[in-house]
Amino acid sequence: MQYQSIAITGASSGLGQALALGYAAPGITLHLAGRDAARLAQTAAAAQAKGARVTQAVADVTSREEIAGWVAGLEQLDLMIANAGVSAGPGLANREQEEQIRRVFATNLDGVFNTVLPAMARKTPRIVIIGSIAGLIALPTSPAYSAAKAALDFWVRAASPGAAREGVALTLVRPGFIRTPMTAKNPYPMPGMLGADEAARRIIQGIAAGRGVITFPLWFAALAWVANFAPKSLFTRVPGKPAQS
Repeated sequence: MQYQSIAITGASSGLGQALALGYAAPGITLHLAGRDAARLAQTAAAAQAKGARVTQAVADVTSREEIAGWVAGLEQLDLMIANAGVSAGPGLANREQEEQIRRVFATNLDGVFNTVLPAMARKTPRIVIIGSIAGLIALPTSPAYSAAKAALDFWVRAASPGAAREGVALTLVRPGFIRTPMTAKNPYPMPGMLGADEAARRIIQGIAAGRGVITFPLWFAALAWVANFAPKSLFTRVPGKPAQS
């Protein structure tokens, strides 16, 4: 299926921006949402330069009413990509602080549902949820992030059959490390890292193929799963991840 009206959250930078520019073309309408008005405008201008029609909404996915209003107001919607997310980790304290934990869950879990559920209610043909390979392993460096992505992973796979009966196809994306501002501060090696443009290309290709789960790199996903059975002491030498947005 060719999608002509596409909505993307977190479109002001990183993977969201790369996805927007990857889809931008004549005849395509992009509905872009993000928290940073200036960066969102830059993404919109770049997409328009490629021939796309673009609407912009400065919105925060943690606001249920705000995002529901945005989704309901879209004149047409063929594809929703729930991409907005944040990352935070233990940092110097070696333990996530309450505010960090709540922010991660509010954005990466509640924010996704704030986006996805209104899109499901209007029978959007395909809804894509950006998860992570981090959802396959309990990461001591990023407990809240790992847990939130794991919850999304299970929910999408469990909800897909019921959604399909209502004419809504759900797609779960499990990327590995992507070179974005969010990963720039990580103080540890990030194997298999891809540029945002390449990650977006793989996601767009998988969506076009109608895949229900898109995982890359596969070898890294397998390694993450196997690591669940490794001694916990294996992670003690990994530097704590600093708080970031």
